[in-house]
Amino acid sequence: MRSIWVNGKENRKSLGHRDRELATRQGYELLSALLANELAFSEESLTLGMLRDLYVKSPRHLAKKAGTRKHDESKLKRVVTFLGPSRNVVSLSESDVQRFVTARRVGEKELEGVKAGKTVQNRTIEADLMLLLAALNWSVRERSANGRRLLRENPLIGVKLPRERNPRRPVLSHAEYVKVLGAASSVHRLLELALILAEGTGRRISAWRNLTWDDVDLPGASIRWRAEFDKKGYEQIVPMSRPVAKALRAVRKLQAAIGAAPVFPAPKDSSRPCDRHLLDNWLRRAFKNAEVALPMGGLWHTLRRKWATERKGYPIKDVAAAGGWRDERTILTSYQQVDADTVKRVVLHPTQRLSGAK
Repeated sequence: MRSIWVNGKENRKSLGHRDRELATRQGYELLSALLANELAFSEESLTLGMLRDLYVKSPRHLAKKAGTRKHDESKLKRVVTFLGPSRNVVSLSESDVQRFVTARRVGEKELEGVKAGKTVQNRTIEADLMLLLAALNWSVRERSANGRRLLRENPLIGVKLPRERNPRRPVLSHAEYVKVLGAASSVHRLLELALILAEGTGRRISAWRNLTWDDVDLPGASIRWRAEFDKKGYEQIVPMSRPVAKALRAVRKLQAAIGAAPVFPAPKDSSRPCDRHLLDNWLRRAFKNAEVALPMGGLWHTLRRKWATERKGYPIKDVAAAGGWRDERTILTSYQQVDADTVKRVVLHPTQRLSGAK
């Protein structure tokens, strides 16, 4: 137990263990952090612990979806705990970033929420450090009650983060999709609809698995994609293709469902949508039954990349709007893939011939 005094009243908190030696060490660590924060206030500076606490309470962070907030807070906590909550922010340097990169890559046991010895790629390390940079950039723009900036400048500005040189972005071919779709019904009746929706709309799994029948307008041939299940919080109504409409109509007739009932009801609780891990497992089984190799580094997202790649040639703004992207650059760098047929057409069929200079 540890005692915290608030307004003269004692409030005891459990440490979650009975190790006296560990409790003593944690007590000294807490005291050290409190003293560091007090010193930082007197010097009008900022510790990493203070930065973390202020950032997670900021409107910028609270505007994120609940799941995103949880993941971001765990990443930021991991970096801050490693570098030291009592560390003065202005003392951070490129060497600190490199220390974290080295430790995170090999899975050092001191890291918060990391399985000891588990190695990770650069993309995972970058994601952790991006949260620290986001908090630092936020603190530069934020002011205290007396009008002083929380941080005069970002001490890590210009520091390069690790990047994947050859990121895995697998895309499913149409022939592979057809084979997996053919094996879907042998796994579960909802998997066939899931595949048709994922391939026919290009949407993320979080968007289509949370659809309700209220979102589906079969007479109008459109789907409402709700902001609460969109990664960027973007709500829109988008037309649906004939194969998607046909599949939805068949399932709706089978379910005899309307209104707020989920399109993908969970097997054990029809009032809730299917868990994404269950859908993942179903898809893995379909790959196996279809004798199609499971993509390395991707599952449902291979269909999102398929959708984007098959629509090269359309105006990028329209592709982004139809598929639910807010950032056109993301489609070009992470989703639309180079394919041999398009490269061949580019080489053999120029769109125009230049006339001579006038």
